[in-house]
Amino acid sequence: MEISNVLSAGMQGMQRSSQQVTEASAELADPQQTNQRWQQSAADVASGSETASETLNSVPANTATDALVSLKQGQQSFEANTKSVQTADEMLGTMIDTKV
Repeated sequence: MEISNVLSAGMQGMQRSSQQVTEASAELADPQQTNQRWQQSAADVASGSETASETLNSVPANTATDALVSLKQGQQSFEANTKSVQTADEMLGTMIDTKV
């Protein structure tokens, strides 16, 4: 694999991770908007083991948990991609030093 491909893949991964963190943060910061989406879907819930109102009451905690998990995944993905870019940069520096 070429170093430029590694750098490009690392940068794209960092951008995707950054977007994931931004979306998860927005979801945590504005629970009202998330709650409105769940109210809409709860209205469509067919009666099963729990009613729509029981589902609605349980969703915000799950949504917050999902958002926190997504936030942590985005952070770890960003860090991993950063290490890829750093490694490619060090390899490129070593190659340049060797060639000079």
